[in-house]
Amino acid sequence: MPSGMIPSGYALVAGLSNTGKSSLLNAFTENNISPVALQPASTRMPITAICTPGNAQICFVDTPPLENRYAWSIIDWVDVIVLVIDIRTFDRDLENPLVKHFLRCANRKPVVLALCKSDFVKSEHRAAFVTRARYTNQFTGIVPVTPMLGEGIAELMDAVLQNIPMRNRLFPRNINTLNSKRFLISEQIRTQLFSILPLEVAGETAVQVEETSQRDGKLYIRANLIVSRASSKGMLIGRKGQTLEQINKLSSKAIAEFTGEKCRLDLWVKVREAWTENKTDMLEFGYVC
Repeated sequence: MPSGMIPSGYALVAGLSNTGKSSLLNAFTENNISPVALQPASTRMPITAICTPGNAQICFVDTPPLENRYAWSIIDWVDVIVLVIDIRTFDRDLENPLVKHFLRCANRKPVVLALCKSDFVKSEHRAAFVTRARYTNQFTGIVPVTPMLGEGIAELMDAVLQNIPMRNRLFPRNINTLNSKRFLISEQIRTQLFSILPLEVAGETAVQVEETSQRDGKLYIRANLIVSRASSKGMLIGRKGQTLEQINKLSSKAIAEFTGEKCRLDLWVKVREAWTENKTDMLEFGYVC
């Protein structure tokens, strides 16, 4: 084997809404790189995280939920797939047409099944789920995991590594994501909207980071919250600016935890009518069309 060859490759993370994909990505990296929210479909486009377990290198790609009917051509260039299924809805989800379609698209790739949120099932019962999944003959590995507690993460990483080929290192050692810092910051802000605003308003508000710079020892960020209806602008600002202030406070905290830097966030609310119905606007704001 040529010198310099290590286990190095890409692992796709896929699953239905709210199965724990983003939590799993964060557990792999021990970093809040993919914001976690309670509302469905919080991931809107692929988020990458590069892990270096031992001497290996794996680029995990967290994808939009299967409900988004994402273009799964991405499967062609990954080495292994991690399918995340909520253990509590295991039987129903395996029969879900979207899951079945995805598995058909992935039939040429090794698929490792992550039975997520396994803490909701007694430990003595988890083996039964693994056995039932094994009988489907669809998975090269099956691991119960609880990302928030760190349970099963090492075992799942090992199962992924078994399917990563030997090749030259794909990325320099100091790179931990392929996404831009501005995009990841915008995701931290966007996620906070769902904890404050009505779901329909939060879902139709785009976040566009215009500037990131260092000022007075802090990370300065200027960002626009872009609503699709003029009537939503007042809702984001709130009475005497209280709602916008709350969004700013929560977002600043999330960004500081993500970047490890104190930050000053300058938020502005703008209107672009019906941007959610315009493909050009959606692509500009970073949405998968």
